[in-house]
Amino acid sequence: MDISQAYAIAIGGSFCLLLLINGLPLIRSMVRYLSPRISKHLIYRYVLHRHRLLGPWSRAGVLAQLIYIAVNVFCFSFRASSISQAGLRAGTLSIVNLIPLFAGLHISFLADLLGVTLATFRQIHRSAGVMSVLLALFHVPVAVASRSSFALALPQNLFAVIVSALLQVMIRPATDYIGSIDALLRPPAVPPALSQTFV
Repeated sequence: MDISQAYAIAIGGSFCLLLLINGLPLIRSMVRYLSPRISKHLIYRYVLHRHRLLGPWSRAGVLAQLIYIAVNVFCFSFRASSISQAGLRAGTLSIVNLIPLFAGLHISFLADLLGVTLATFRQIHRSAGVMSVLLALFHVPVAVASRSSFALALPQNLFAVIVSALLQVMIRPATDYIGSIDALLRPPAVPPALSQTFV
């Protein structure tokens, strides 16, 4: 970057900062006017009401998820010269999408740090995890199909094997957790001797 670009950035940044400071009252009044209307049509209206396994999904939540999916698809497919380049981009995006999953010690700490509710951050966590797995599921077959050999002497191939083993270790407790949820949702069985006592 030469000196003229640095000067242009400094002048443009100071101009935008002054514009923002002077426009703050206008922005505040617009937010007060638009907030109830946006809430009425996007946040309080549901596409899918509460269900045993899914929901509730508001219009804003569905819109945010669709934008998140579209941005990820755009990032790995825009001007990709070949399918192997798209696969490499998908692998990189999969790692980038893992950042919200491993950014803090605990989910509630990150929710407090970002200033969102725990339920909202759980949804962000869930979406990032699903997107990361889907991008990895696209990356792996494309990477294997585009290479003729898979030598473990290369660091990137060895790293890929280690990461896939770690993902398998992480997915295993999740499937056990889903099975335990299913056991919790079933009504408890009443022993026959106990049911005859109260009859």
